[in-house]
Amino acid sequence: MLVVGVVTAGAQGPSSLPSITVSQLLQNVATKAQNTTAVSGDVAWSNDLLGSSSLLSLGGNQTPAGLSSFLTGGSGRVWAQNGKVRLESQGQNGDFVVVANGATIWTWDSMTDTAAQYSSPRSAPSSSSGVTASPASQPSLDPATAVAALIQKLAPDATLSVSGQAVVAGRQTYTLTLTPTSPVTTFGSVRVAIDGRRWVPLRVQIFARGDGSAVMSAGFKTVSFSAISGSLFTFTPPSGATVIHKQLGTAQGASVKGQTGKAGKAGAAEGGAVHQAPLTLAQARARAPFLLTPSSTPAGIAFRGAFVTPTAAKAQAAIGSPTARQAGIIAVLGKHPTAALDYGTGFGTVLVVESKTTAAQDAQVQRQLGQLSAIGKTIVNGLAATKLQTSLGSAVTFRQGDVRVVVAGFVPWSDLAQIAGSLQ
Repeated sequence: MLVVGVVTAGAQGPSSLPSITVSQLLQNVATKAQNTTAVSGDVAWSNDLLGSSSLLSLGGNQTPAGLSSFLTGGSGRVWAQNGKVRLESQGQNGDFVVVANGATIWTWDSMTDTAAQYSSPRSAPSSSSGVTASPASQPSLDPATAVAALIQKLAPDATLSVSGQAVVAGRQTYTLTLTPTSPVTTFGSVRVAIDGRRWVPLRVQIFARGDGSAVMSAGFKTVSFSAISGSLFTFTPPSGATVIHKQLGTAQGASVKGQTGKAGKAGAAEGGAVHQAPLTLAQARARAPFLLTPSSTPAGIAFRGAFVTPTAAKAQAAIGSPTARQAGIIAVLGKHPTAALDYGTGFGTVLVVESKTTAAQDAQVQRQLGQLSAIGKTIVNGLAATKLQTSLGSAVTFRQGDVRVVVAGFVPWSDLAQIAGSLQ
């Protein structure tokens, strides 16, 4: 449920905007931000959640050095106009460039001198000499749309208030604060600084509960609303750079349940893909007999429903002759189903994900987890477990019998440990 606070922002500090209510602020963002079609400027961001580690090294694919710097913190410049975006970051591990123009996205990592072009299925890759215009099939990436999407996604489980004013990038802004309603979450708040004249977001900060310093932050240091040359949204790989081409959407957007004909039957036979209605515990166990369930859960973290994926073999048999996109989905499904149990609500959600495993598969998982510096060790049910504990939330994974279990959520570690420790 969305709860809109009645707090208004008066003049605070160097900012002296008139008072405004949450409803007025949201209405201005919805109706006036679109009048600003171009935003550019120097930006800075920080991410203290995982330190210098990177979760993208899982699966044997090391994070590009430039992207690693981009994820952990840095500075750079951004240009956004009519849904097109160019971002250039500079960091200790090198430079990283992202150019999103319609249905094509280019990235370039200076440390490896590698350029990658990602194209939607409806746009064929261009030559390595540059980007050609193609029909825009991606959602708009302009800042006003981004903040509206953020608010829409988070607001149903948070209260909203205009908690103050601030000067960001030399502009007077209102601070829109989203505070989770869940009593058990470790998530403190999301604060968005919205320009008091243009109504576009200039900074986003994420706080852990009880912490006055932002865990994650991104915002403008300088900003301009002048028109941007279209040439900035094309990209030509540097001479001598390694160029790779990839197609987006080959393993997404084509769930077994959502296809017509026999594909639909596969979804029905297996209980559907993750887009189906939640299952009861009994229904989930019938589809995944190996399923472990917690015998106790902390107050405020009740069971909401379960989901079970179909197996690759049965999906293949039901479809018959899959398309390339369906084949990509089938390859991910695996020999056994994967079950997910959903507990809690909103920011206090905890997910328990389980799948069958072998000793060889488990050894591979352990090797991959060992690459992450933020990973720690613990004991669950007398079993060796690997945990990731942060100020915003935590996760733990372990092998119990022939089942690999992952428990994760934006809740205190003690709550997560109670759920994991009572699985049987």
